[in-house]
Amino acid sequence: DNDNDNDNDNDNDNNDDINPTSSIQESLNDVEVTESPNQQPAAPIPTVSKDAPPFRFIRATKGDIVAAKVRWSDTLKWREQLGMDTILNEPHPNLALIKENYPHYFHNRGRKNECCYYEKPPKMNLKIMRDAGIELDDILRHYALCCEYMWCKIEPSEDGKSIYIIDLDGMGLRDFAGEVVDFVKKASAFTGAHYPERSGSIFVVNVPSWFSIIWNVVRSMVDEVTKEKITILRSGKAAITKALVEKIPIENIPEEYGGTSGALGSSPEEKKFINHFTSLGE
Repeated sequence: DNDNDNDNDNDNDNNDDINPTSSIQESLNDVEVTESPNQQPAAPIPTVSKDAPPFRFIRATKGDIVAAKVRWSDTLKWREQLGMDTILNEPHPNLALIKENYPHYFHNRGRKNECCYYEKPPKMNLKIMRDAGIELDDILRHYALCCEYMWCKIEPSEDGKSIYIIDLDGMGLRDFAGEVVDFVKKASAFTGAHYPERSGSIFVVNVPSWFSIIWNVVRSMVDEVTKEKITILRSGKAAITKALVEKIPIENIPEEYGGTSGALGSSPEEKKFINHFTSLGE
């Protein structure tokens, strides 16, 4: 999501506060979503004028119309380069392998109807995917596809927000110089640039004890607005559940984080996501 969202902190275990007029004419054209007779909705195609950025971009630039237009122009170029306008209509033959070797899930909604997205970067097996011909750029395009699905299918509203839970269980110090962290940085960069004003809350959970060392290095590069959205928690299921339940109803939190909604991968949103691309490949 995405107000230049980077990892920040509110280390609950140590109780450290590290958390990480004139009228503007409406410039947003609604994204169209059409349903096909066989229940497989066609992917929405952005219809916003190149000269009229979505209002989210204007908010993200604090009302600077010129800056918003520049940012929107960059986003249009990025969308064209990655084929974002048609990506949800294309078969995804690598989906099963990527899902198996890179745990990430849509899972229910937050208290304010936010889309909830869980991700486990340390569990990513790049070797298996690379051996199958899937490179880091392919995984990044898949991540962009997930973002597009979230904001076109799950929550097409321009005011929609997300709750992002990134689980660092198993992260080693050496990983911070590896490709997994490179992936996280690149994914965060394009979501922040091209999906602005989407982040509601960010939870970084199961962080290692030495994480504060890394955080002290990067925290100065994180804007204050983003810092206020991020909570960092060490391992401890009870503490994680307590933090999540402030933003997500207990019945919508997955079991492994102390909720009662079932396991990750079992939510209606996740099943529809898988079924969407499975049907395209049939």
